[in-house]
Amino acid sequence: MGNRRWIILCIAVVSQIASVGALFGVPFVLPALREEFGLSIAQAGTLAGLPALGLLTTLFGWGVVIDRYGERFTMAVSLALTAGCLALLGTADGVFGAGAVLVCVGASGGPVNAAGGRLVMSWFEVRRRGLAMGIRQTAQPLGIGGSAALMPLVAERWGFVAAMTLPAVLAVGMVPLVLVFARPPRTADSAPDGGAEAGSSPTHRDSLAETTARSPYRHAVIWRVHGASMLLGVPQFSVMTYALVYLVSEHGWSAPSAGAAVAVTQACGAMSRMVLGVVSDRMGNRLRPVRVLALLSAAALLLLSLSPALVPEASVPLLLACLVLAVSHNGLTFTAVAETAGMAWSGRAMAAQNSLQALSNTLTPVLMGVVITWLGIDAIYAAAALFCAAAAAVVPAGARARGVCRHSR
Repeated sequence: MGNRRWIILCIAVVSQIASVGALFGVPFVLPALREEFGLSIAQAGTLAGLPALGLLTTLFGWGVVIDRYGERFTMAVSLALTAGCLALLGTADGVFGAGAVLVCVGASGGPVNAAGGRLVMSWFEVRRRGLAMGIRQTAQPLGIGGSAALMPLVAERWGFVAAMTLPAVLAVGMVPLVLVFARPPRTADSAPDGGAEAGSSPTHRDSLAETTARSPYRHAVIWRVHGASMLLGVPQFSVMTYALVYLVSEHGWSAPSAGAAVAVTQACGAMSRMVLGVVSDRMGNRLRPVRVLALLSAAALLLLSLSPALVPEASVPLLLACLVLAVSHNGLTFTAVAETAGMAWSGRAMAAQNSLQALSNTLTPVLMGVVITWLGIDAIYAAAALFCAAAAAVVPAGARARGVCRHSR
């Protein structure tokens, strides 16, 4: 299993990068989108949230498909459909046609995250799962960073539609690799827990081995993890959606320069997910670091909202710091949800996690559009800080969710 598991992990990461580019690439071409359709910042931000709306409408159904037909089938179908929908952008008629296609992109691209995460978790035992899932969850900031670095350049030269073909090309390239390699571990290759290495101690067996069909949603812990993730999705999507346009409109940066800066922060965010994965392995707790991150993010966002009036030169550094903090928690919460749910429910639980985050991502541009219209762009950071504070209160950092860190007992 040693080498095969790392191949599986690489395929899961790159597949998710393609999906992330499709789902979350629109914010990085907002200037081109506004120019093409004559939109305000608030209107363009709402359009950027439409893939999340499509994601929301289909994710739980995709979770059932994952549990029934497996990760390989689901990932391959999703990547192929995503590429096909992106290809339709060139034929869309006006802003409403483009919006409809973006909804379809979200509906098609959602299950790659849950399916890839479930596949990786089945190949890694619990004592290494924080690291593995931390690496796996670097796909989101890396996908966002790659989109921020490349898509503004393409959009500036060839337009919005051309920029959105980049994730389509990557998705098409990943389909054959998924079909060949993305298989769950054979029984003979794995220990009885379904995820640990052969010969590992029974003390390393974890809740993913449990095949009980009893719903984990009878208990409050998993709902609190979902709730914290949903609340943290508001600042994450707020900062990401408006970062490039904030640097361009408020600080006079060019779109490619702003995109490059955002890309650097996403690379740092990817590193933070790996580091926090290792920390959670050693602490024996996935959720306590999430509370710390939520409090730090709240403080940084509040300072950012006040900086134009108090210390204007601090605005850009604070924005970049908030971009890193905003993406750091996902690997921890995603792993905690799957471990709490157990293998029989993991596909549906991870899909539910993504669905709630998609709901957050869908509503965030609408909410923040109202805030920008009435109070200005700086006010969205103060509003986002409130959601971070609420998440810190909701996350069950002191609770030991079923399956989380059982190896530490």
